[in-house]
Amino acid sequence: MVNLRIPGPTPLPPQVISSLNKQVISHRGKGYEVIHKNIVMNLQYFFQTENPIYLLTASGTGGLETGVVNFFSPGDEVIYFTCGEFGNRWSEIGRRYGLKVNQIKFPEGTGVDKEVVRQTLKKTKKLAGVFITHNETGTGVLNDLFSIAPLVKNHPSQPLLLVDSVSALGAVDLPMDRLKIDVLITASQKAWMASPGIAMVAVSKEAWARHLLSKMPKFYFDLSLYEKFAQKNQTPATPAVSVLYSLEKALVLMNKQRKENIFKKHLALRDYFRQQLKKIGLKLVVDEKNASPTVTSIWPPEQVDESAWRKLLREKYQTVIAGGMGGLKGKIVRVAHMGFVNKKDLDQVITAFKKSLKEI
Repeated sequence: MVNLRIPGPTPLPPQVISSLNKQVISHRGKGYEVIHKNIVMNLQYFFQTENPIYLLTASGTGGLETGVVNFFSPGDEVIYFTCGEFGNRWSEIGRRYGLKVNQIKFPEGTGVDKEVVRQTLKKTKKLAGVFITHNETGTGVLNDLFSIAPLVKNHPSQPLLLVDSVSALGAVDLPMDRLKIDVLITASQKAWMASPGIAMVAVSKEAWARHLLSKMPKFYFDLSLYEKFAQKNQTPATPAVSVLYSLEKALVLMNKQRKENIFKKHLALRDYFRQQLKKIGLKLVVDEKNASPTVTSIWPPEQVDESAWRKLLREKYQTVIAGGMGGLKGKIVRVAHMGFVNKKDLDQVITAFKKSLKEI
């Protein structure tokens, strides 16, 4: 059996797989409305918010574009604090829609520095929004939003704080309301243990007030339409019903575990996996302070071609891992440990690493 250890889509529990066998239903019927309501209610528990959460039939990138077009107007001044490929992509979305983007880039493999954030905000007088990637999937860095969020929210311009937590939320503690995050985005195929195809976007009251003033062009991602249909527990266009079956079932399973236990599990797996990697002599890209609970990046040994190594792992050892992205493309490998994963899965990765490295 293939050990799928890429950062999404992630493996599905058997109960979630079974949920995909159900016949589709009308997205305008009472049966669908019950599913929609249950999903939003359970998501609010994990988002730790009372804010509305909108379900978009889209990838995580669709959710990120939603964050840009709904709360700003062309020419608005914003800051992106980025430390990898997915932060870079989000900033490019902002540029394409005409935002005045100040991108503060940190070296790939490092986190966003709190003091740099503080000084940047101090020098910026006019500011509509701040964008930050919570968990940089391309490097396996987790940014400390507990220390960064208050700095943003204390800025005199009262900028919106928008957070991409596509590859962390559901596995990592991120209390939206307590941190006063205005827009929080994630996607079904990561820590949520569901099929790909649903982006989830939570919106604060402050962000909604800005939405009403936004002059960005939008239609499919216009949250006014989503809010209108959310009153009936529906979506404005046809949703991916089967994906929502899987998400509903996954959330039931997650709810039984309770969020605190899930957060502890991912921290424990991260620490265990990093320890085992060090034991076999592999070097880690990210230091302990910034290490992600959901994705670990590794330097291949000297003179080992990462592409050839991944091919051998995939074809002979049925272990599928990811390569690097952006400036680290061809230089690192990445292993995901989010959602439906346990210590045995990671032990299998370690065993495959040992055998393949001897062979290669």
